[in-house]
Amino acid sequence: MSQSSAKSRTVGAILGALFERGRRNVAQGLAVSIVIQAGGGLVAFAMFSLAARVLSSQDFGHLATWLSISQMGSIIAIFGQEMFILRSLNQYMVANQPDLAKGALLFSTTIVCVAPALLSIAAGLGLFAFGMPLKFIIAIALFLVASSIIALSSHVARSIVGIVISDGMRELFWRSLVVAALIAIILVGGTLHIDTFFLLAAAAISIGISIQVFVIGRVIPGNIVHADATWQIRDWSRMSFGFWASTILTTVNQYLDVVIIYWLLDPVAAGAYFIASRLANMFATILSAVHSYATRQIPSLYFSRKFDDLNRTLRLMSEVVLICVLVGIATIGFGAERILGLFGPAFVTYKWTLFILTVGTAAYAAGGPVAAVLMISGHEARYSWIVASNVILRFIGFAILIPVFGLLGAALATAISLVIVTIVLNILCRRWVGMDPSVLILLGKPMGKLAAAGPGITQSQGDQAQ
Repeated sequence: MSQSSAKSRTVGAILGALFERGRRNVAQGLAVSIVIQAGGGLVAFAMFSLAARVLSSQDFGHLATWLSISQMGSIIAIFGQEMFILRSLNQYMVANQPDLAKGALLFSTTIVCVAPALLSIAAGLGLFAFGMPLKFIIAIALFLVASSIIALSSHVARSIVGIVISDGMRELFWRSLVVAALIAIILVGGTLHIDTFFLLAAAAISIGISIQVFVIGRVIPGNIVHADATWQIRDWSRMSFGFWASTILTTVNQYLDVVIIYWLLDPVAAGAYFIASRLANMFATILSAVHSYATRQIPSLYFSRKFDDLNRTLRLMSEVVLICVLVGIATIGFGAERILGLFGPAFVTYKWTLFILTVGTAAYAAGGPVAAVLMISGHEARYSWIVASNVILRFIGFAILIPVFGLLGAALATAISLVIVTIVLNILCRRWVGMDPSVLILLGKPMGKLAAAGPGITQSQGDQAQ
């Protein structure tokens, strides 16, 4: 055996070991993220199931509608800071620019401490003018502000601490506290009102925020803490606006359905659609887990120009997504009636609505973290136009199908729009970025190099990284 042959085998063994280690790390990271997201989904399931059984169908429809409105408001109020801070912290830490990292952190914190409060006051005055009870207005406002703050603190924690503190607090912890409170109310024979639910949720979220802030303060890098903040307000505002537009459209795409059904049909139908869509969104839960892991891994790999590692990570994510999607479809296909029955006998009649929504959300989950890839790689403006077109398509579908098929028509419009946007986004992601985040990556080779470089990375740099 020649010396060069021995060396090549040694190098091959080292590379193989490194690949297997990376594969295990990705699998473990994804497993933690999926466990947290799935746990959060199960706790949310319990939370809404308890609320649906305590409240009347009419009141639960009102709760679902106002929950959707307040969650849209909480995302609109933070001006895209959740994605801005995630991208900025990773970019500036990789570039060893702690002054800019600190400036970006202060920029985002200032916005999220002011804008949600102002929106809550303005909305509260409007609701009070229309005769809404003051206690209800205060409860909604507190929930909106708390939801906005935890959206930012979770993304900061994701960059600096990790997924457990980030998503664990946002998806699992506060909902567990609300479930415990609801069980206590039921056991003592108490009465649940809509404003009580929002007050409980706001208090639980506040506890989660406090834990996140404490942990972030303990582990934030010292060079960021002691740096003199550098501000780029004009550039950051422009970047935030792009993220804001994308986030608004994504949020509207997720929550406005319930409000429209409430308006076109009735509160009972809105409550039923809310339950069916949340059950179908277990695929979105899988995608959220992948998105959470992706937004922790993708920025550092992207800004470090490690595109081979990035493609490999996306491929391993796709394997996990495909398995989860197949298991989820089988679960809904065979257990829809039993699952819906946990919310009450009246919900069982909506099994076909659930099944159609499941098909649509499964297709969307199979598309992978395409939104994260596009926005982090600098295509947030283009992404906004695609999502806007999809929102319009969905609402046209509502206008045509709901009068004919009722709630089933709403599910059909949603599923069709999700399938279309998944196909379009993944085709364009391959064309613009040169990466395929969908499960189709398992059928062929990863893209060879960047098709289009994002801000701060030139095409020649992308080529050299390959």
